[in-house]
Amino acid sequence: MKIWKKFVTLMLFVTFTDVAWGSASELKVEDFFKNPKFTSLQLSPDGSKLAVISPVGKRKNIAIMETDGLKNIRAVTGLKEQDIAGFFWANNEDIIFTIQSDGSEAFSLYKVNISKKKPRVDLLVGSKSGASGIRTAAVVHTLPNDPDHIIVQYNGRRIKAPDLYKLNIHSRWNKKRKKNPRMKLIAKNPGDVQGWILDNDGKVRGATTLNGLKGQLLYKDQGAEKFTVTREFSPLDEGIAPLVYDFDNDTMYVASNIGRDKAAIYEYDPKNNKLGKLIFADADVDISNLIMSRHQKKVLGVSYIKDYPETVYFDKKTESMMNGLKSAFPGKRVSISSQSKDESINVLLVHDDQDPGNYYLYDRKAGKVRHLLSRMSWLNVDDMSEMTPIKFTSRDGLVINGYITIPKDSNGKNLPIIINPHGGPFGIRDVWGFNPEHQFFASRGYATVQVNFRGSGGYGRKFEQAGYGGKWGAEMQNDLTDAINYLVKEGIANPDKVCIYGASYGGYAAMAGLTFTPDLYKCGINYVGVTDVGLLFTSMPKHWEPAKELLKIQIGDPDDEILMKRMSPLAHVDKIKAPLMIIQGAKDPRVVKQHATDLRDALEERGITLSDDEWIMKENEGHGFSKEENKIELYTKMEKFLAKHLK
Repeated sequence: MKIWKKFVTLMLFVTFTDVAWGSASELKVEDFFKNPKFTSLQLSPDGSKLAVISPVGKRKNIAIMETDGLKNIRAVTGLKEQDIAGFFWANNEDIIFTIQSDGSEAFSLYKVNISKKKPRVDLLVGSKSGASGIRTAAVVHTLPNDPDHIIVQYNGRRIKAPDLYKLNIHSRWNKKRKKNPRMKLIAKNPGDVQGWILDNDGKVRGATTLNGLKGQLLYKDQGAEKFTVTREFSPLDEGIAPLVYDFDNDTMYVASNIGRDKAAIYEYDPKNNKLGKLIFADADVDISNLIMSRHQKKVLGVSYIKDYPETVYFDKKTESMMNGLKSAFPGKRVSISSQSKDESINVLLVHDDQDPGNYYLYDRKAGKVRHLLSRMSWLNVDDMSEMTPIKFTSRDGLVINGYITIPKDSNGKNLPIIINPHGGPFGIRDVWGFNPEHQFFASRGYATVQVNFRGSGGYGRKFEQAGYGGKWGAEMQNDLTDAINYLVKEGIANPDKVCIYGASYGGYAAMAGLTFTPDLYKCGINYVGVTDVGLLFTSMPKHWEPAKELLKIQIGDPDDEILMKRMSPLAHVDKIKAPLMIIQGAKDPRVVKQHATDLRDALEERGITLSDDEWIMKENEGHGFSKEENKIELYTKMEKFLAKHLK
């Protein structure tokens, strides 16, 4: 493994050279979709070691190395069938990681101890997916001051009601008894708790509940046994969202839109239900992300997304440091992705919309930055295309934001274009940054547009709720149509060469586009998309059921047969004119495979048979493909499909 290193001082410009295999048009499918060489670089608490997700064979595994000189590199996991989903250092010798089982979204927790020459892997909490539902585990507090324990949320007792446990990491899951005897129950879910609130010491201090459309915010003092109801609310109304406790473990920081449309960050007294000091607000977008320093025990600033990612620092020393780092990387985005416990050693991620990113080591005391690793060194950033914010007004007067990626070797006019609606759809938005799909499309000569249509998150309560109540396939779809019309009017898009492609809700939008506006599109690609809206309700995972009443308000009442038929593309297959590609994971728990198979069968009844390049069903995938070989096959076939119908 070749590691290129270069030392620079903060105020000097940094230059580096990526390995490039040719121009963008000469890049292969796998150059965009094979697993990055390095991701999720994380420092051990003492800063002496680095851990990273890196491919071993075709699977994402964890490798470690010494921070000083990147010496003694070795893999500490050897997964051959599954990928590492995520990891963190519990202490200087133990790494906790998760594995997802073939797309079922049943996450198990593991520990690997790296102190021995042959690392030892132990299963801490097992998961299960079946007819009874999905039993899955998640870490909710890493307990950084307790290197032997973590706090885990697990729904092993009741599928719909996850409990909290304190888990000794030097323990094992008993596969026969299906339990870990050293998991201590610390908060038993009465049945309606949807989220737990812990303070900085890992003590359970609150919870949020949901029964139908009635919610409660629960609170208890330090050391108290029982919760009290501090606030009642409807998820449809203005309210507060707990974020984190301040380091005094009394004051809470919350995101609130009480008395305003866009959520802002406030101090909050949970005991007395009093909203306090306004910390930060923006007139255009919601704010909900605080930057905290556990070592300094203070709030350093906030980060949020408008057209581009933005950061505001309250701490002058941190602001000066980050300004110095940014000056060393002109035009790039610089963020701290990992730190040693004392924050003296930092891993920086330096990236932008054309650069998948490089990791650097920053020594605060020495004031020096050293290059560590490149995420995708085989891509030449000079061959990548720019992502640019766009804004237009919908037919009924809403201001709609989005992004467009235009092939850099084009004149930007009369281009074949792919509209790529995001999933969710509610509370989710597209953001600026490196997107391998869109760079791949650009390398083939296609422009790609992303639209934050009504219902998307981040633009305030009114904008999100403008997508509620039967707006699927109607007003929300109109925003996509209006985006294409806007780009045609601007001379960017060729009206005769428009394709719609999306995943999840985006897959629904692709099908809605082909059925409700069939003359607009030359082709469509449905990736794990909803085709029957009623089926979405009857097949939802059991742990989603507490939110069913809210989903009825957001999407529409599944008992309204007329509405379900109006919204469901499956009921309008006869209107499809354009060629269609369908991609589905057989183990998808969110959009079950019946959505895809029913659509295929309905097409066959009309005499339309999809080829092997137009129908991809993978038995070992779920809500989106994660395995490298499946992704490469998918985009190889997608390239052929687009070239046939959009060139």
